[in-house]
Amino acid sequence: MSEPEERLARRLTERTETSDDAVQGTLDDVGDLRIGTVVVNTQDMGRATRFWMRALGYRLRDEDIDPEFTTLVHHSGAGPRISLQYTDHASAEPARVHLDLYTTEQERHVERLVGLGATRVAAWNYPEEPDFVVLRDPDGNEFCVIDQAKYDQA
Repeated sequence: MSEPEERLARRLTERTETSDDAVQGTLDDVGDLRIGTVVVNTQDMGRATRFWMRALGYRLRDEDIDPEFTTLVHHSGAGPRISLQYTDHASAEPARVHLDLYTTEQERHVERLVGLGATRVAAWNYPEEPDFVVLRDPDGNEFCVIDQAKYDQA
């Protein structure tokens, strides 16, 4: 088991009374199931496409932007895809699901993302010495920029 998997397993066993057999049974049942795409709702497909392509270094999967549903992939093909889905509804607060972006250059990337159109969420219940900064993309979808070094120390 990898180190991150071991940390997760420790956290799970600390929070629940799940037996080792039950956890292993769950892992066996998962098989090849994985997160392949994260879908982000947007009211402005062009703006969202430009933002997320520049934010993550992703590219269009297809030749053109579909006004209803556009998928972005990492330039190397690695990692999950980001799909942008048109909606005529504004994002709800607080977000029920959000992206966590990890980096060893948190401050630089926060400033870069703000320069691309993200906004800082100042009114957040941050813990003392947080390892994350909460931002909103141009459509108001929340995401965090995590300081990888602080995260690894936890």
